[in-house]
Amino acid sequence: MIFNYQSKNKKVLFIASLIILLLGVFIIFYSPVIFQEGNPWPQIKGIIQLKFSGADIVQLSGSDNKFITESKNGMTIHNFMKTKGYEFTGQMGSGYFFKSPTGQSAVATHRHYSRYYSLWTITENSNGSDNNLWVTITNDDGITYQYPKELLAKYISVAEWPPVIKIETGTYSCKTTPQEVSSMSDITSQRLVDDRTYCVNVKHEGAAGSVYSSYTYTTAKNSKLVNASFTLRYPNCNNYDGEQSKACTSEREAFDIDATVDRIIQTIKYE
Repeated sequence: MIFNYQSKNKKVLFIASLIILLLGVFIIFYSPVIFQEGNPWPQIKGIIQLKFSGADIVQLSGSDNKFITESKNGMTIHNFMKTKGYEFTGQMGSGYFFKSPTGQSAVATHRHYSRYYSLWTITENSNGSDNNLWVTITNDDGITYQYPKELLAKYISVAEWPPVIKIETGTYSCKTTPQEVSSMSDITSQRLVDDRTYCVNVKHEGAAGSVYSSYTYTTAKNSKLVNASFTLRYPNCNNYDGEQSKACTSEREAFDIDATVDRIIQTIKYE
């Protein structure tokens, strides 16, 4: 009887020790993700609610504007904002912009919490301004335009910014790089953004574990040719470990610089 009791205790102790060991190993390997927001409890609680409540999006405890979703459904945030009376208007890096019929605007900023979950910070503005990120500038040629102070991206940064805007006379044309002779370091392509046509030249240059991409966008506007030039820095995602590498790759795939440039060019005013 005593032997059986001791044997049971040993089994329970062994199972408990194994669980603690596995939890320890899990925390060691995934601590950068688990603790990326500091206290992990709101995220853990949110994940449990997602799993057992059937909800597509959950508000994090202790926060008025932070939410968590599963990463596999990219339309969740669009559908959620629609229930709040907002329509999607555009994307800039990891920022998604929305506007209501009454003129109120909102920005939903995304970041990964492992490859399975996404964290969202939603900022609403009642003053009708898209966000507080855009500033107005007038260059030496008297061209006034707006540009974002930052790209709302974690792994993509600006190297030469704000974009240099030039207005020229001439007829729009675009000599694209043939696919069979295209070079990864210098490519010219034609892109359609919201029914507007752009000729885009991109030159890539590698340095110190990153790629610097220099862009020149050209389009016709008000019988003139508009050029927007800038340079972005893209780190090598393979330089990061585990989940960070996956988050870097996911951000790169979702990053939409075309929409940002189009939005900048639509704000241009000149005499």
